[in-house]
Amino acid sequence: MKTIVTGGSGFLGSTIAQYLLDEGHEVVQVDLLPPGSKGLLVDAEHVRGDVRDTDLMAKVFAGADEVYHLAGVLGTAELQETTHEAIDINIGGTVTVFEQATAAGVPRVFYPGKPNVWLNTYTVTKSAAEQFAAMFNAAGGDTRIMSLRLFNAYGPGQALLPIRKIVPAFAAQAKLGYPIEIWGDGEQIVDMVFSRDLADQTVRFTRAERTDVLPDCGSGVPISVNDVCAAVNAYFGNTAGVRHLPMRPGETPHTVLTADITDLTTVLGDLRLSDWQASLAESLDWYGRLDESVLAKAEAFYGWRH
Repeated sequence: MKTIVTGGSGFLGSTIAQYLLDEGHEVVQVDLLPPGSKGLLVDAEHVRGDVRDTDLMAKVFAGADEVYHLAGVLGTAELQETTHEAIDINIGGTVTVFEQATAAGVPRVFYPGKPNVWLNTYTVTKSAAEQFAAMFNAAGGDTRIMSLRLFNAYGPGQALLPIRKIVPAFAAQAKLGYPIEIWGDGEQIVDMVFSRDLADQTVRFTRAERTDVLPDCGSGVPISVNDVCAAVNAYFGNTAGVRHLPMRPGETPHTVLTADITDLTTVLGDLRLSDWQASLAESLDWYGRLDESVLAKAEAFYGWRH
């Protein structure tokens, strides 16, 4: 089976690409990174290019059986000053992918949604793209676009920068012996989903070809940010504790984000979720083995201090 993964060198894109390779499929990664960049899979074909390039997407999608569209710009506060770029890539690029996949007759396209509880640039662009997916499906063509609303993904390989994610940031600070910085009082509730579980559920759901539901994709287990922080500090033996900071623009204090996995379980049956403690330890071990120069770059970029 020929599968295309846009944004295939990113954290989730490369995890899904590796899952597809392990299944024995032909995988083509499409992204803006040059050949040889970190995240590229040696057994996958790599096409360097932009998802907004209509001609390139038409060429890449020819003969494809599946497209997993993971390309986009991420961030919450990070996108507040680059709204037009986010609109151009996250909405315009996504519409181009939908149009060209439809024109090429690709049977299945996956688009990752998100919980739409915050009013910020990223959430607005993701919500708009979800609506475009529904519009394309309503047109009744042969191409079906499936979506899951992804919760807080974590796992080996998630980048430390330029977008600040909970596990990488906490791990690096704890490894370096800094107090872990938490936005707000830390009592906001998150739902942590292991990246390989997410890849498994994404591929299985895409092949179920269900466009009548847009399920949450997470563990269904609520955990506070403070509890995640405590687990990371304990793993690294970090005694520097916590530093609470004001909430970032575009985020809401005391948010409760827990996946309702009822619909996804109805479609997939057993979600085959990994154990939280074991998967977190595997992830933290990966950060613990990073070269000191990589940690130093994150330290300087974020301005961490004792």
